[in-house]
This record gives sequence, C-alpha cells and structure tokens, in this order.
Amino acid sequence: MRWWDTRSLRARIFIAFSVLILAVLLATLGLTQLIVGRDTGRTLSRELRTTGQVFQSLLRERAIRLQTNSTLLASDFALKRVFATHFDPSSYDSETLASAGLSYRQRIGVQLVWMTDEKGTLLAASPGEGRIGQTLAGFSPLKDALQSQAPATAVVEVDNELFQMVAVPVLGPDVIGFLMLGQVIDDHVAERLKQDTHSDVTFLTDSGVLASSWPESTRNDPQLIRMLPEVRQQNPRLLNMSGERYLSLALPVVANLEMPLYVLIQGSYDRALAPLHTLQRRIAIIGMIALAGALVTGIILAGGITGPVRLLVNAMHEIPRGNLRHRLRIERNDEIGFLSRSFNEMAAGLEEREHIKDTFGRFVSRDVAEAVLSGRVPLAGERREVSILFQDIRGFTALSERLDPVVLLRLLNQFFTEVVAAVEAEGGVVKQFTGDGVMALFGAPQSRADHTERAVRAALGIVTRLASLNVLLQNNGAAPLQIGVGIHTGEVVAGLIGPDERIEYGVVGEAVNLASRIESLTKELTATILVSREIAARLGSEFVLGRTALLPVKGTSRPVEVVEVLSGPLPAP
Repeated sequence: MRWWDTRSLRARIFIAFSVLILAVLLATLGLTQLIVGRDTGRTLSRELRTTGQVFQSLLRERAIRLQTNSTLLASDFALKRVFATHFDPSSYDSETLASAGLSYRQRIGVQLVWMTDEKGTLLAASPGEGRIGQTLAGFSPLKDALQSQAPATAVVEVDNELFQMVAVPVLGPDVIGFLMLGQVIDDHVAERLKQDTHSDVTFLTDSGVLASSWPESTRNDPQLIRMLPEVRQQNPRLLNMSGERYLSLALPVVANLEMPLYVLIQGSYDRALAPLHTLQRRIAIIGMIALAGALVTGIILAGGITGPVRLLVNAMHEIPRGNLRHRLRIERNDEIGFLSRSFNEMAAGLEEREHIKDTFGRFVSRDVAEAVLSGRVPLAGERREVSILFQDIRGFTALSERLDPVVLLRLLNQFFTEVVAAVEAEGGVVKQFTGDGVMALFGAPQSRADHTERAVRAALGIVTRLASLNVLLQNNGAAPLQIGVGIHTGEVVAGLIGPDERIEYGVVGEAVNLASRIESLTKELTATILVSREIAARLGSEFVLGRTALLPVKGTSRPVEVVEVLSGPLPAP
C-alpha cells in the first residue's frame, strides 16, 4: 500500500478506472458463463425429458393402433375361416394362412404378423417362417393373452430387433387362435425422435445397443454401454463422448427382455453453448473498447478534479482546527460543485450541531430537545394528561449478585436497547433509566390523543422483543429475563425541572407515583403487564384483557383496580 500512497490523484483515478472496467468485464463474462451455462443445462434437461415423454407417447399411440388393427383383423370372417382350417388336417393349407399373413402385413404397414392356434403353436409367420410349428405359449404378449383371453401388448426382442407387439384372440365364437402384430423399434424410430426433439436416442441394455440415432461408428462405441450405470438417475448427467460433452439421461422402458431395457437420450452440451462463446467474444471486444474510452475519460476527468480537490482538502483541514465557519467558494454545476456545496452544508451542520450540543446536551430525548428548541415547552410548566409506563426486571438483585459486573452491564444494555426501540416505535419518550427498569412517557412533550393505546402497545412490544432476546440469551447459556410493566394515565405537570446549570424535562403528579405502584403489583399477581382501570377503559376491542384485581397500594388509602393485558394488535416494528 506504500506504493499506492505515493501515487498522485490522477494516477489513482487512472488505475482505479482500469481496474474497475477490467473487473466489470471479467464479472460480466463470468456471470454470463454462469447464467447461460445454467440455463443451457436446464433447457437441455427439459429437452431430454420431453424426448422421453415423446417416446412414451409414441409407444402408447403405436400400441393403440396395433391393438385396433389386430382387433379389426381378428373379427374378419375370412381370417376366421382360414384360421379354422387348422382343425381339419385334410383342408388345412399353411401356405394360404402364410399368404394371408403377408397380405395383412403389407396392407396395414406392420413389420411382423404371426398366427397361432388356440394353444399358442405358431401356424404362420411373416417374417419368421423358421419358427412355424414352435410353441409360443411362454412368449409375451401371447402368454398374457392366453391367460386373460384378451388383447395384450409388450415390447420384446425378435431376432436381435426390438418389436412392439400385440396379441389378440380370434373368436369363432370360442378362441380358435391368436393373431400377433408387431412394429419394429429400430434406427428409423430413433432418427425420427431425433428429428422431432433434436436429441440423440439409443435403445440399449447392459449387453448391447438395439437401435440408435447415432452413426454406426458411435453406436458401436463400448462407451455407450459403460456410461449406462452412470445415467440411470432421476436427473441428467454431463458425460464426455469422443471429446465432446453430452447431457445424458437413461429412462427405463417396460419390456419383456432378459435384461432391463433403457432409452438413452443425449444432447450436446458444447453445441448448446456455442452461442455463449460468440456472445462472450462480442462482450470482450466491446469491453476492451469501453476500457480504452474509459481510460481516456479518466485522464481528462482526473485533471479537472485534482484542482478543486486540493481546495477541498485545505478546507477539510480547517475543520479539525475548530474553524467551522470556513466555506468553499467553488461555483460549479457538476459533481465537484455538489461536493463543494455538500462540504459547506456539512460545515454549517457541524456548526449548528455544536450549538445544539452546547444548548441541549442535557436532554436525552430528541422529541424533548425539539420541543424545547421550538418553544413548545413553557418554562412554568403545563398541565397535561399523559400515560406513564414503568418497567422492572424481576429478580435483578439475585441476577446482579450472580453475574460479573461487566457481563451484567452488557446484558442491561442489550435489554434497554430493545425497550427504547419499543417505546420510540410508539412515539413515547424514555424519561429515565431506573437501574434495572425504565420510566416512559406517552403524550408529552408531544401531544397524542391515543397515548393510552400507544403505551400499551409499547408494553406489548417490549414483551415481544424480550422473547427474542431471551432466545438469544438461552442459546448463549444465560438465563432468560422476566419483567413487569405497569401503566397508568392521569393529569401531571410537565416542564423543565432543575437549576439553570442542569435542567431536564420531567413530569410530576400523583399519576406518576401510581404508575410505579402498579408496576410493583405485577410481582404480587405474577402478571407481566398491568394497567389501571382508567387505561383499560380506553382500550379498544383488539386488546385482550385478563384478570382484574382490587389491591391496596402504598401511599394511598384506597385500593386500586388493576387489569392484566394479555395481547393486542401487533406493535410497530
């Protein structure tokens, strides 16, 4: 930092401009990389999941179409008659049945048509003639159709190819056989999905790839099989393939195969980020141009700042010397002029504050100081109805004996900070601190028509803030504080009390003494907030009151009726 301290202001501005522009440029590039990279990943993830949804929809549509076509064919009279010939060996013609299967296959656009008897023995196949005579009773979906005597669908493997197949019974009126139709799930299906969703699609098991939109060189790469365990997750994974990053997601496909079937959906993460790299290059070029312009501007600006700044520095030296009347005379309409006027305002403010400190240093409350300064406090005092609040910490004597004085003082300061905040939030004035409690006024020196409600809300605010403070104390291993609050309203004489050398704003009257006595009753009734009957009568329905008691108090011959306050409207923050 010694090197920096020896640089001129112009050099500092030049260096600061350079560092600032470079930092903004780097931050912009980094932020762009972060946001666009994250959004790209999210977009790719949505596209992969969309591809999976499209594939599931395709399977459902094909299943419905296959089942509809097979059901229509199975109800065809000509087909039933051909099927029925297998019951009579003398009239059964397998070639006729095979020809019918080939015709149906070409007519409805499927890649597989098989026909079996009622027990599942294959009578005709197109393709798969080599299987004729074999029993398919254990082959899905025929197995399910044999058991349920109803149509059944399944994804199966036939001669190392995936087929979506449906088996429906042929009724005459009893089951005389089964018709099986199948559509292949091959590279063409994967490429169609890629065209629709822009994601590469591969159908595979742990043993090998069955169909894929990848070119032959990539689909034969063993890495496709090796990455399968890594992407069997709910969320896509970023994997490297041939030097390029792909976001990959493997979704299970319900199929009747020896090994679980998955559809592996992949999108190029690097290609998706290509627009980001272009954007970053443009930002870098624009940033460098902006840097050059900013540096030139900084040099010019520094020259125009250093002169007035020297004057400002000299003027600032006058302030510590006590010359608060020193003023700058720089007449400009730019920031330098604003700085000059701000200095003059600051000097004037310090001068006025010094005057106020000399005059009102004896006042604690800002409201009191303003009232005296504006002449709203008669020197002879005035009669005024106010609400007086007394608060006390229970068990303070035992607490002070138990705690170290430094710790005790810190605890009191924490507590009084919350008390003052609650009182001032309701427009009250903390009149004095009584060791472990406070006395607060509401309605003086500033008149307030609702001073009774404000006093009660302040008491509720103190209780609320104390609860938060107690949580903090307990977390630090300290015991929670308990308090009592007493409130009374009545007429008092408010004014300046004391000799000329040390006066303070205060109130005197029976109402003050009674408020203090009511606070002492909180211990007897084990209540937190007690108010006089005069206070309770003025509270609205939003305040919840508790017990009422008629108790004798010291200093008066008549008992005092007090009311417990349980809750009310939320206090001001």
